[in-house]
Amino acid sequence: MDYDLLITFILLAKLKNFTKTAEQLHVVQSTITSRIKHLEYYIGEPLFIRTNKNVELTNAGEIFLPYAKQLLNIQESAIFRLKAQELFKDTLNIGAVHSIYDCHVQDMILKFMQKNKKIAVKVTIEHSEELIQMLHEDQLDIAFTYWDIKSPKCICEPFYSDKIMLVTGSQNSATACGITNDELRNLPLLNSAILTAPFQEWFYSIFPKNYVYPLDINISSSIIKFLKEGIGFSFMMESAARRFLEKGSLVEVKLLESTPPNMESYMLINSQRINSISVSQWLTDFMPSAFLH
Repeated sequence: MDYDLLITFILLAKLKNFTKTAEQLHVVQSTITSRIKHLEYYIGEPLFIRTNKNVELTNAGEIFLPYAKQLLNIQESAIFRLKAQELFKDTLNIGAVHSIYDCHVQDMILKFMQKNKKIAVKVTIEHSEELIQMLHEDQLDIAFTYWDIKSPKCICEPFYSDKIMLVTGSQNSATACGITNDELRNLPLLNSAILTAPFQEWFYSIFPKNYVYPLDINISSSIIKFLKEGIGFSFMMESAARRFLEKGSLVEVKLLESTPPNMESYMLINSQRINSISVSQWLTDFMPSAFLH
């Protein structure tokens, strides 16, 4: 399917406005209208409901949107591999959850690129669910996620076990000596996207099911600015909080009565790509030799 049609549809679904979509794609508004009409004719269904100022997806549009994103990702991955082969021996498509990328994978990629200059690397940062979907569609060679999956499509290896701790700004250091569960329930907690089932089960053994966070951010590193300013408390992974604890801008709050489970992460390897030059080299660089044999 035509790349321009897909990108126009996806962007219009996000912006819900023809004028803004045209501005972002650097085309006139009539081009956006023409592309959507062409796509609707191709699909055989109306994809948008037009209003005076904005547009909304129809039921057909809602159904088609995730497939459009997949088609676009597949096209981009294919183009990346085809173009890269002219200059490189192989390509490596890596996906990672934001927090795993920041704390671990970014440094691994840097070392890999310094050592393997003839391998092109493409990085995708997404949530675990999207990364696993991309891996199953052969858009990724390796994915770092918080999901331990069993599938013939991939090999799942434990990656990192991270301590979850309660932290706050240094201004709130009065609580550093430790708190009870009752005291914990009365703290203004900020949510930093620790969504694994074991942590959620532990959390709701202390807090009510309808607990509402004063601030809820779906990328853990984005919570740090608020904590450093003394606004609230948050559960964070030790690897993400470590340098701020060392600098003294954050402090750990000891939990006296209960301990959250560790955050387990995994490296998923696309089975069909395991013998490729790029994946073999990645495993040689970063995995125990026992795994390779």
